[in-house]
Amino acid sequence: MTRGHIKVFTIIVFFLTAVVIGALIFLPKDFFSPRKNTETQTRVVIPQTTGSGGEALDFQRSGEEARRSRISLDEGEVVLDVLTRDFDGDINEEQIIAFRNQREVDSPIRIAYVDNDGGSDYRVWSAASAVSRSGTLILYSEDLIGDGGICVLVSGMNGANEQTLTVFRKNNGTAAFSGEPFSKIAEFLIEGSIIVEDAPAYQQGRSLTISTFGRDYDSANLLDQIEVTYAFNRGNGLYEQSRVVKIPGRQIEQQRLRELLNGNPEQFETFIGGMWYRDDGPRRQYLYFNNSGREIIFYDTRSEEVFTWQDSISTRYGLHINSRNISLTKLRRTINIDLVSLENIHIRVYQDAYLRGLPNTVWDGSYQRLETVETVRQENSVAPYIEGNYSGTGGAINFSRSGAYVIQADGAQAERRGKYVFFNLGADELLELRPETTPHNGKAAAEETPDREIFRVVRSGENPARPGELALTRVRISTKGIQDLHEAAVVLNRS
Repeated sequence: MTRGHIKVFTIIVFFLTAVVIGALIFLPKDFFSPRKNTETQTRVVIPQTTGSGGEALDFQRSGEEARRSRISLDEGEVVLDVLTRDFDGDINEEQIIAFRNQREVDSPIRIAYVDNDGGSDYRVWSAASAVSRSGTLILYSEDLIGDGGICVLVSGMNGANEQTLTVFRKNNGTAAFSGEPFSKIAEFLIEGSIIVEDAPAYQQGRSLTISTFGRDYDSANLLDQIEVTYAFNRGNGLYEQSRVVKIPGRQIEQQRLRELLNGNPEQFETFIGGMWYRDDGPRRQYLYFNNSGREIIFYDTRSEEVFTWQDSISTRYGLHINSRNISLTKLRRTINIDLVSLENIHIRVYQDAYLRGLPNTVWDGSYQRLETVETVRQENSVAPYIEGNYSGTGGAINFSRSGAYVIQADGAQAERRGKYVFFNLGADELLELRPETTPHNGKAAAEETPDREIFRVVRSGENPARPGELALTRVRISTKGIQDLHEAAVVLNRS
C-alpha cells in the first residue's frame, strides 16, 4: 500500500469514527425497547457527615478497600464489619474489626484493633461488646469526650432483644491504663432505646451525654418510661449516671398495647403499614411502610429514597428494622420505631455509608398516621394513578388504576410489566416506572434488581386527570435535583 493510499485510509477511518460517536451522543433511545444496559438512576441522598474532629467522610473513598480486613483472622472467626481510619495521629490508617466465631453464634461480638508498623498489619488488642445479633451491629467512631480523641461505639441488640451500646476510648499511648490501646468507658443494656447526644463534642467543648429510655416498672401504664442520662467523669474516665427523669406515656387501652408489643414483629409490622408523616418546619416528610412489597419509602419535596425492607426485630416499644437502598445496596439503614400512641410513632434512623453507621437525624422525629390516600393526592396535586391505553412510535402502554402498567413494544413477543406512579418534585411532574422482578439463572425473584426509570411528564388535553397526550422525557434524580439526559421526548396519545 502506497503512502497516498495510507493517507486516504486514515481520513476514512477518522470520518467513520466521528459518525459513530455522533450517533451515540445524539440518537434518542427507544422508549419501548428493553433497557438491559440502561444506566441505573440513583434515588438516594448521599450522607454528607463528618467524623471525629470534623474531617469529611469521602463516600466514594470509603468503598470495599476501607471495609476489607487487612489481616487474616483465626480459624472459625468471620469479619462482620470494619472501621478504617487514623487512630494514633501517624501517617498510617489503622482498623477496628468486628468479628465473631462461627461456632459461637450466640456469643458477644468482639472487636479487634489492627495496627500498622513498618508496613505490616497485626492484631494488638481485642475485647467483647454487648452485641450478639450480628444483623443489628453498628460500628462507628466519634469524639465523645470533646478533647479531640477517638471513641469507638459498638451498638446493636443482644439475644434478649435488648438495645446495647459499648464505648471504647483510645488511650493515645498513655500509661494510665496498663498500656492497652483502648479502655471501656461505658456499656448499656436496656429494654428500650439508647441515644447519644448528636451535637459534635469538639464544637461544644464538653463531653456528650448518653441517655437510655426504658420502662417505668413502678407504673401500670406500659408506655410510661424512665430517662436516665449519663455524663463522662473525667476523674475516673467512665460514664456515670447524672440525671433520672420519669416520662409519662399516653394512656392507651392496655390490652391493645400488649397485643402490639408482645414480641411478634409481624403484628407490629401490620400496625405500621401505610403512610406516616411529620411537619418539619415549612416542609412535610413522609414515611411509607409497604408490607407486601417489603419496601420503606422516605419522601419529601426534595428527595425520594427507597429501601428494601430486609427484616424486623421486636423491641420493648416497637421494632428494629434493617434495610438497604435499592440502588446503592451497600448503603444500609437501620430504623428504630417506638410506639407513642395508636396514631403516633417515634423514628430514629442510623445509616451505614460503607465506613460507619452514623445518625441520620434528617428523618428522626415523631410521625402521625396519614388516614387516607386521598389526602396525599390533594397535597401533591397529582393523582398517582390514571387509567387508559396510550400508544406511540414503537408500541403501546396501558396504565391501570391499580398502579400497574403493561408495555407492548412493536415486534417484541414478551410484554413488559411493572408498577408506576405519578408524583410531583417541586414544580415538575414526574413518572416512575418500576419493572417487575423476574427469576434469572436460578435466583429468586426478590434477588433481582431491575432498572427503574424516571420521566418528566407534560400532559395535554381538556381533562388533566385523563390526558389525551403524554410527553415523557427521561431524567435522573440525584442529590443535585432533576438532571436531563438529553434524550428526545416520547409522545403517547390516548387510544
